Amino acid sequence: MPWRRVMVVVAAVLAVVVVAPPAEAAPATAPVTAPTTAPSAVFVEFDDSAAEADWRAALPRGEDAARRMVEGTRARIDAHADAVLDQLRGAEGERELYRTHNAVPGVAVRADPAAAARIAALPGVRSVRRISDARPSNASAAQLAGTMRTWQDTGRLGAGVRIGIVDTGIDYTHADFGGPGTVEAFRGPRTFPTAKVVGGVDLAGDDYDSASTDPSRTVPRPDDDPLDCEGHGTHVAGSAAGYGVNADGSTFTGDYSALGPESLDAMRIGPGAAPQARLYAIRVFGCAGATALLPQALDRALDPDGDGDLTDRLDVVNLSLGTDFAPADDPVNDFVARLVDAGVTVVAAAGNGGDVTDAVGAPATAPGAIAVASVRDAGVLLDAAQIVGGPQLTGQYGVDFTGTLDVTAPVVAVGGEGCAPFGGVRGAIALLEWPAERACGSAVRADNAQAAGAVGVLLATDGDQGGARIAGNATIPMFQLDGPSTAVLRGAGPVRVHLDGTLAGTVATRVPGIADTVSESSARGTRGPGVKPDVAAPGETIVSAAAGTGSGRISETGTSMAGPFVAGVAALVREAHPDWTPTQVKTAIVTTAADVRAATAPSGLQAPMRVGGGRVDARAALDPPVLAGDGAAVGVGFGVVEVPAGQTVTRTRTIQVSGPVSAARYEPITTVPGVSITVAPGGPGALTVTLTAQADALRHTLDPTMSPVQHGRPRQYVADASGRIVLTAGGREVRVPVTSAPRPVSTLTAQRGGDGIVLGGAGLDQGSGSEAYRSRAGVFSLLASSPELPACAPGRALGCVTGETGRGGDVRWVGAARAGDTIGIAVSMWGTLPDVGATTVPTVGFDVDGDGVVDRAVGLVKVPETDVLVARVVDAEGRELDALPVNGLPGDVDSRVFDTDTWVLPVRLSVLGAVPGRPLSMQVRVEGDYGPVDVTTPGGEPTAPVDVVDLAPWVPAGDAPLLTPADAGTRLPDPGRALLVVFPQNGEGTRAAALPDPNG
Repeated sequence: MPWRRVMVVVAAVLAVVVVAPPAEAAPATAPVTAPTTAPSAVFVEFDDSAAEADWRAALPRGEDAARRMVEGTRARIDAHADAVLDQLRGAEGERELYRTHNAVPGVAVRADPAAAARIAALPGVRSVRRISDARPSNASAAQLAGTMRTWQDTGRLGAGVRIGIVDTGIDYTHADFGGPGTVEAFRGPRTFPTAKVVGGVDLAGDDYDSASTDPSRTVPRPDDDPLDCEGHGTHVAGSAAGYGVNADGSTFTGDYSALGPESLDAMRIGPGAAPQARLYAIRVFGCAGATALLPQALDRALDPDGDGDLTDRLDVVNLSLGTDFAPADDPVNDFVARLVDAGVTVVAAAGNGGDVTDAVGAPATAPGAIAVASVRDAGVLLDAAQIVGGPQLTGQYGVDFTGTLDVTAPVVAVGGEGCAPFGGVRGAIALLEWPAERACGSAVRADNAQAAGAVGVLLATDGDQGGARIAGNATIPMFQLDGPSTAVLRGAGPVRVHLDGTLAGTVATRVPGIADTVSESSARGTRGPGVKPDVAAPGETIVSAAAGTGSGRISETGTSMAGPFVAGVAALVREAHPDWTPTQVKTAIVTTAADVRAATAPSGLQAPMRVGGGRVDARAALDPPVLAGDGAAVGVGFGVVEVPAGQTVTRTRTIQVSGPVSAARYEPITTVPGVSITVAPGGPGALTVTLTAQADALRHTLDPTMSPVQHGRPRQYVADASGRIVLTAGGREVRVPVTSAPRPVSTLTAQRGGDGIVLGGAGLDQGSGSEAYRSRAGVFSLLASSPELPACAPGRALGCVTGETGRGGDVRWVGAARAGDTIGIAVSMWGTLPDVGATTVPTVGFDVDGDGVVDRAVGLVKVPETDVLVARVVDAEGRELDALPVNGLPGDVDSRVFDTDTWVLPVRLSVLGAVPGRPLSMQVRVEGDYGPVDVTTPGGEPTAPVDVVDLAPWVPAGDAPLLTPADAGTRLPDPGRALLVVFPQNGEGTRAAALPDPNG
């Protein structure tokens, strides 16, 4: 859905148009599409109090008074909701989805843009925001993360604590939850609730999918039975609080404190982290697809039985789901904040976006939530394939294959990665290379193998197999070999291999060397607020309950598996300390975590941007010597620290400490020249953490655990100075994670002088190679200006923005310049965006032939699974035609693509199909879920038509860059019209400047 559009017309008056072949590029993660007027899910927040806040206010007068207050609050909210529904009567595909009363007052509806605009204008409406689709993102783990020791030393098992599993439901008939443990029991008839799964609700219905193109499937059909028909929630629930399943398939009923490594390994399914905690299932997914029901589920967690008595709120809520790259001001995080304020500990999976900047998404980005990364433990459950007449091969099958996995064929080595089309494998299983630095993903290889007539694919891995599950595609089976099996196959000569689905998850092994290392798929964090992720837990090849199997098991990988383990640990902590707040529970878990190792880092450790405080240690979390942290965030996040050229900047944060400490120090993990972080006493019960950054000494350094190249292209990245504050109390240590992103900024200005544009202020020119900071500037014809939209407030829910991400989607200026066959479209926003190209996509649509229809579109997107940002050109059918680096510079040249408000999208005129002498009509908009509320009124937004301008005469011909090195005194050409001057390396609010037309 578009946010805001600015209409521009540009004439391409060209003497010659040279048609060049399009550059080859990987597909983008975000679509570049035409505006839509179709209904979508939006949350309408009312300007009213929520039931939980009113209940707390009335509670001193007694529970009956509090319950009556809740009844009145809910009646008011329902009246608001009825008024909203009056705007939807009779509209095709539009209807109410659900209401929320307890955490945030509001109603979720499916509405088209016009209806959403009418709703936003209603009295009592605070805001209207689109709901992002969320998707579902252990015996060995119990040993690694200390729960076995906790059971033995303390006897804490989570008794009396209720854990809410917001997911695909729970198969409460499974033996892991004390059910009958038969397939027949799953098929019914069933009895619910049970002694283990003590309550729950299905908010979705089997057929629900919020992302479906069938409108009927986007409407939930709730019922009272949260039985899991997908499997994800059952696995998650088992990791959090399953009883465990014996080798014979029976429920474990023995003494948990008597379990040891051998007896745990002998079990079919190990116990969850808190095996005596009770479970509450809130199902928000259908049997497949995405969900928009998370706000309703969180609202339900405050009053599970809906009786108006909020004393029965859940103790812990696990969210193994989310939206990658979603910002901290995502509306679902408002619900998380209300739950935390009400006393509920919220645990959220950090996401599986991999080592990509800002991949952690909502709800994990909520400051008060415990965002959980994934690490590996020594226990691994592998799949197997069989050399016919020879040894078994171990590894993992591709997860996207949907056919019957039973293929036997000869193996033919292709001799490369298979990222380009190949042949010679018809009727065979193609053997492709899977190196550490890969030029493409598994899906591309599977597609090429299928096109060549192969019947299967083997991926050869000479080193560590890594943690990410391979995808492949739906129609050809794929198997990634681990290192030892790769060596066996290479030495076996001509062989036939049987790819056999019955061998999936059959090989249990231990690999001690991989314990406490980060999973490849675990998401890299953000630059605030606080430190994200907060902590890590075992999440790779985790064995837990398989839905619908009676007593069967399944191995899954991801932060979805790590999150419930921490939810179980949170239950143990709450059992031990029932009077603690969610912030105290979180502090104990984060600051007692163990090291996560990184072989490529000089420190030997993985930095907080990837694992937060480290790998959870359940035993230490139950008894920390002191509680120390920066409020609900716990970790100290300095965020982006801009240091003007030639200056030194100091920032401070305060850590609150619950008791005396004998020593405090800062331990760096990743370093940036010119940055120092210190800790000192800051008053009673407090310590002051001080960051000092000297601009001239700063360098654009890369975290040594990050690869400088992704899919064959230099990556963009953010320099990170991070580590931890180590406090000693009672002879023991706690460690508070610290992150910061310092960078020097130029202070360039522009004014007309003589026959050119003269730059003033101060530039940057320091460092060398990819670590250099060099100020640049570009002059663009100013095509459009748009006024800043106000912040949404009570009585103003239309024509406004919600949050900083909304400001970052509010277009301020648009400009264009030409360098030879390339034009650059400069787009500048009113607010800064930490990340762009995934959930936020600046897009330019071009009408080449003058018929009023977009023929080509260029969007600022990320190459999949990378920090490589490109301006991707597609045709009207969505086919990729070209992709050039954003700002016209490769990733190893700092041009500030993160934490900025201004970008240049380069596009070749020959790719656009521009015709000499014919005007190009250009439409600039920003796609995403977080922009101005003008998203609700496409066609009704303000536009800025401008006169046709000729770009050709005043910009250098040839291959001159659109952004050139610049310092104070640099002179740039002045074509004598209204201009937009871009300074990418400048600081907040000064990265672009408009100069008026000198001719009036």
